[in-house]
Amino acid sequence: MKNTRFKTYLMVGLGILSLSVNAQKKQTPKTMPSKTKMHASADAFNYECDRFADIQVIRYQIKGFDKLSAKQRKLAYYLYEAALSGRDIIYDQKYKHNLAIRKTIEVILNNYKGDRNSADFKSFEEYAKQFFFSNGIHHHYANTKHTPKFSKDYFVKTATSINEHLYPLSGSQTLTQFLDMITPSIFDKNVDYKGVNLDKDADHVQQSANNFYNGLTQKEVEDYYATKMDKNDKTPISYGLNSQLVKENGQIIEHPGKGGGV
Repeated sequence: MKNTRFKTYLMVGLGILSLSVNAQKKQTPKTMPSKTKMHASADAFNYECDRFADIQVIRYQIKGFDKLSAKQRKLAYYLYEAALSGRDIIYDQKYKHNLAIRKTIEVILNNYKGDRNSADFKSFEEYAKQFFFSNGIHHHYANTKHTPKFSKDYFVKTATSINEHLYPLSGSQTLTQFLDMITPSIFDKNVDYKGVNLDKDADHVQQSANNFYNGLTQKEVEDYYATKMDKNDKTPISYGLNSQLVKENGQIIEHPGKGGGV
C-alpha cells in the first residue's frame, strides 16, 4: 500500500524505543549508559525518570541550556508550545475515542477523593502512565491495547463518584451513556484491539483502529489514491497525510486537514 501511515507509526515507535527500555529485561542496552555509570557521574544526575509496566523512562541533561540568552530560551519555550499544540491531533489520529478517554483519566486523577493507596487505584495510575506514554489505548510499538489490571466495575464506580460536569459529555449525553461509549475501548479485547494491524493476511485499513479511515477497505483506499497520483511526477507529494477518508452514502469522501477527525 503506497499511501499508508503504518510505516510512519512504525518509525514513531522506533523513535520512542530509543528513549525507553523493557524493564523486564536484565541486560542494559549498549546505547544506554549503565546504571553504575549513571550514578557515578560528577553531578549525580539521575537518568531514570520513571519505571512502570514494561517501560523505563529516561531523561537526559541538556548541557549549556542555562547559558542560553533570554531570547533563545523564549524561542525554545515557544517551540515546545508549538509541539504541545499538536498533542490532541496525535491522540485523535491514533484512535477515535482517545481524547475522550484521556480527558476521563485526567478528571479521575485530578478529582478522585477515594482511597488512592488501594491496589486498584495504583493499577489505574499505571494504566494512565501507559496511556500517556503511548498517546492512547494502544501500545506504542506492539500496537495492541494496554490491558488494565483493574476491573470495569471499579473504573465505572470511580468515575461516577466525581461530578459529571467535569467530563467531556456531548450535548444531552449522560455520564452513563458516555462511559458505555468508552469502556469497551478500554476493557473489551474484541473492540479495536490493534491500532495498526500489520499482520500478513490482514486488511491493513479495515482491521486497524486508527482514525484516518472510516468504513473503508485497504483496496478502496489504494484505488482512491491511485487516481490522485501522477506517475510522471518526479517529485511526488505524499497524499492523505493530514486528511481523513470516509464513506458517505456509498461515496468516498476526503476531509483535508481533519487528520483523523479533529
